[in-house]
Amino acid sequence: MKILYGLLLILSLNSFACELTAEYKSLRSEVTKQIREPYNSCIKSTRAYFYYKAVAKCKEEGRGENIGGGCYHIVGYELMHDKNELEHCKILKPTTEQSKEYLEYSVKKRGIKKCSD
Repeated sequence: MKILYGLLLILSLNSFACELTAEYKSLRSEVTKQIREPYNSCIKSTRAYFYYKAVAKCKEEGRGENIGGGCYHIVGYELMHDKNELEHCKILKPTTEQSKEYLEYSVKKRGIKKCSD
């Protein structure tokens, strides 16, 4: 009897699942990239700021002379900033709910089917 209940439970759960269409998967990837772009750009530009600031300081101190790659090489192996200095970017990081809402909006706008028949 327990086996029958287990089998019915598995079959009932499978009836709720669907195979996602290729268009939906593609749109989901595109939407994820779009909604995270401002946050990723903020992180990237902030890190670049600290990197080039450290390179300038290294050159000013003359530490890169007689080293292949110079200060760019030296600074590449140094810790240039705290994680706290990237905190201001968090305001741009989308929540899971925002991502889901934007995906649903994009699916409706483009008229894409989520599940294949």
